[in-house]
Amino acid sequence: MLIVFGVLALTMILFASDRLRLDVVALLALLALLLTGILTPAEALAGFSDPIVW
Repeated sequence: MLIVFGVLALTMILFASDRLRLDVVALLALLALLLTGILTPAEALAGFSDPIVW
């Protein structure tokens, strides 16, 4: 739970600071959750099959 809140806090800070593009920040957050084992690869990639993402 601490990892998830940490990633969320860092993501919010990066969104607010606008130092990186928003899509890069979102992908970094996804990658962080994937590498820490919070998300499985199937869960991490499931959003890309949604037509709204395209």
